[in-house]
Amino acid sequence: MLARNIKYRQAAKYRQAAPARKMRIKKPYYDAIMSGRKTLEVRVGYGSIKRLRTGELLQLETSHESGAVQIKSIRIYDNFAKMLAAEDWQQIVPQAKDRAEALRLLQKIYPPRKEKLGVYAIEIAKAESSTIQCMS
Repeated sequence: MLARNIKYRQAAKYRQAAPARKMRIKKPYYDAIMSGRKTLEVRVGYGSIKRLRTGELLQLETSHESGAVQIKSIRIYDNFAKMLAAEDWQQIVPQAKDRAEALRLLQKIYPPRKEKLGVYAIEIAKAESSTIQCMS
């Protein structure tokens, strides 16, 4: 099965001073996103992830830094292997040497019971700072 691409209307509320959802992220992944080397953030299907919509802003936070990205698209897969067969693994785990290492790193973060929730490949791009307003 190929990814189910979730498409939602890009409402005007996401374009001007849109509230940004907060998302915790490890520092190496944050740095790769902010530098443009990583354009796909992978999460499993927790309720908060299932509620994300194309066009929304995310406020990515490490323990000391934060930055905003906009969701360009969301693709859902049954498992990490299927996602890595369809997506560019270097845009997901840029520090990995190959697809197999990328799979091992993802499975280290998310055990099999979490992977069964579904795998969300969230395509993101750095947002303009003038459009950010954090949600509390």
